[in-house]
Amino acid sequence: MAKIVGHNTDASDSDLIPEDLPSLQTNEDAFQTIIDNLCKLREDNPRPIKEWINTIKGYFRSMTMGNISVSPYDTAWVALVPALDGSGGPQFPKSLQWIIDNQLPDGNWGEPDLFLGFDRACNTLACVIALKTWGCGAENVERGLEFIRLNLGKIEEDDPAHMPIGFEIVFPAMLEEAKALGLDLPYESPILQSIHAARAEKMKKIPMEILHNYPTTLLHSLEGLHKDVDWEKLLRLQCANGSFLFSPASTACALAYTKDEKCLDYLKKLLLNFDNAVPNVHPVDLFERLWIVDRLERLGVSRYFKQEIKDALEYVYRYWTDFGIGWASNSIVQDVDDTAMGFRLLRLHGFDVSEDCFRQFYKGGEFFCFAGQTGQAVTGMFNFYRASQILFPGETLLEKGRSFTKTFLENKHAKGECHDKWILTKDLDGEVDYALNFPWYASLSRIEHRTYLDHYGTNDIWIGKSLYKMPYVNNELFLDLAKADFNMCQSIHQKELEELVRWNAKCNFKELQFARQKSVECYFSAAATMFEPEMAKARLVWARCCVLTTVLDDYFDVGGTIEELRLFLEAVKRWDSTLVEGLSAKATVLFSGLYNTVNSISQEAYLVQGRDVSHHLRYFWERWLTSTLTESEWVESNYIPTMQEYMKVAEPSIALEPIVLSTLFFVPGELLSDEVIASYDYYHVMQLVNHAGRLLNDIQGFKRELGQGKKSSVGLYMIEHPEITEVEAIAQLKNIIDNTMQQLNWEVIRPTSVPSACKQLHFNMARIMNVFYRRTDGFSSPTEMAGLVKKVLFEPTTCLYGTCFISSSSY
Repeated sequence: MAKIVGHNTDASDSDLIPEDLPSLQTNEDAFQTIIDNLCKLREDNPRPIKEWINTIKGYFRSMTMGNISVSPYDTAWVALVPALDGSGGPQFPKSLQWIIDNQLPDGNWGEPDLFLGFDRACNTLACVIALKTWGCGAENVERGLEFIRLNLGKIEEDDPAHMPIGFEIVFPAMLEEAKALGLDLPYESPILQSIHAARAEKMKKIPMEILHNYPTTLLHSLEGLHKDVDWEKLLRLQCANGSFLFSPASTACALAYTKDEKCLDYLKKLLLNFDNAVPNVHPVDLFERLWIVDRLERLGVSRYFKQEIKDALEYVYRYWTDFGIGWASNSIVQDVDDTAMGFRLLRLHGFDVSEDCFRQFYKGGEFFCFAGQTGQAVTGMFNFYRASQILFPGETLLEKGRSFTKTFLENKHAKGECHDKWILTKDLDGEVDYALNFPWYASLSRIEHRTYLDHYGTNDIWIGKSLYKMPYVNNELFLDLAKADFNMCQSIHQKELEELVRWNAKCNFKELQFARQKSVECYFSAAATMFEPEMAKARLVWARCCVLTTVLDDYFDVGGTIEELRLFLEAVKRWDSTLVEGLSAKATVLFSGLYNTVNSISQEAYLVQGRDVSHHLRYFWERWLTSTLTESEWVESNYIPTMQEYMKVAEPSIALEPIVLSTLFFVPGELLSDEVIASYDYYHVMQLVNHAGRLLNDIQGFKRELGQGKKSSVGLYMIEHPEITEVEAIAQLKNIIDNTMQQLNWEVIRPTSVPSACKQLHFNMARIMNVFYRRTDGFSSPTEMAGLVKKVLFEPTTCLYGTCFISSSSY
């Protein structure tokens, strides 16, 4: 009959308080001192939150086709284009000057913040060839050649997974150009010979017929094939903006061969925008918008940018196709990475997207990012795994994708191989570990935010044909804002927790020897999903109702006789405190706590809703306690219900309704009419939450409750299916839970009469149940949730300026 929890009176509030903090139960004055210290605004914090927010809003306003670092490699290919008028010089002489001006002190060109042999060799060789071709920068050429000669061996030290796009094709081709120019390099060295051999092997696999007739990722690296392709045929595969799959190097090579005006126009615009240099890919407008939204959401600060995020996603949706998207608008080639990120964010924000967009990435039982790829990227499968979990009932392709990517990521994680071919990031292994341990249904927002604060890299470097950065995606500003905001919210949460503990003591619940003291866990369940300052009233209503259901559950489990429980329920039905006057002291304490708290919540709700909702609140509690009494009567009489009969009673007895429904009236900006509360849409959402919650609770607690004579879905399912084992029964129930969560996904995301924020509250309750019961009875256990509780409620994060404590007055 356990509701949110099983019965364990050994666990108390103090179990989850860090050892260096005083007990909330025994030393409230000392705890208040700690709270006061935490809430002090750091005087050495140089930038207020409001300024950070405005700066980030400026990022959104300035977004056009993508903010990205420049590429010496691609700039060199642009510099190689001969004058289109036949005058004999370079078409873009200022690009040559850029190359001369941007050589690094040790003679190379490349990403200055990271030494990657592949990147330095490729960039430097391209720049040297460009300068030598036009007979300029002799000293720069010699310094570049010396660097290559001294550092060729560094290539062998690099992780092959970090090889730039097209390296095996373009680098050997450039070596041939260098040799023809008479550049002094060790062409016969074993490493260069092995690179040539790799190119020869790769060339055998390139389907030239397909290359000339269908858009593929090979269009991005045509400069490595420029002597082997028919450029006039390839012009048919040119992108609308004049580029060849948005690659400046590939487009520059095409311009040199074809003198195409669209190629020229594309490059001239880039050179103007990037001050005579070019990036390794452009535009990246869809990629930038999606990844910024993803980062801000995972860091927990997206609420400051609601309109900006809405605008960004509407922009992406304008370019959405039945086949997904690429990194740029109007791309003729799509990839699973951008498609997955777009699918997940668009679906979660209410846009209509279908699983069919992933069909082209599935073949032979496997999913891939690009057709013809030679290796699977971890980040591509990671983002597809995240997307596949936002599935609706009947989406079998996403079910396959979820299974495939989960297995792929588990294998990579187990082998310590969570590094990627497209990005050098701070902690991809940690991101994968979190996603596997806390899948979508069991990921509470504040846990994800706090975890991602440690995973987020402010200086991540991406791997294209050269290394590059996306300054609007990875930067210190995002992290500073997120850390300051997290600590500000945490300090508010700690004050509210103290208020909850005082309320619990005032109700005299601590005097009930049979009742668990779970104020911390109850408040954690609220703060972990409703963390925003404006949700303060909702959090405290949720937490109080959670505490009430816990102590009342224990009373109906072990605290009272059947006759007393029946009288107690009658007092609740009549809402009459005089009916408990002849009962035990514990019954009086419990009824007084319930009566006063519900009346208080009713008064608070009147101020929010503008009408009396007390009849709704009392009904929720009566319905729950009625089902709880029925279960107690089953135990008393040793009655064995059918599975259907059991679930009809056990779903409301899980005690989620009084918590969720009471809190609904305190969601900011949402006025709930009686018609909405009475609607089927509302009933169905609540029923799905109850169904999932009950089965999750039963799976973890059925053995303990069996010893107490209680019934559970596991035991009843086995009675009705005597041919299956306990393990098989649990597996079947887990499948039912998964299907229920898929239905809940659909109900929460699709437009209905129930306000979206209210449906999200229900979904969050279902996720809380998945977290608490993912491995054991996490609510009853004194240790299972300790790490998460302390991380969310008691451990502040540090930022560049020390521990950032920002008070709400900063707004």
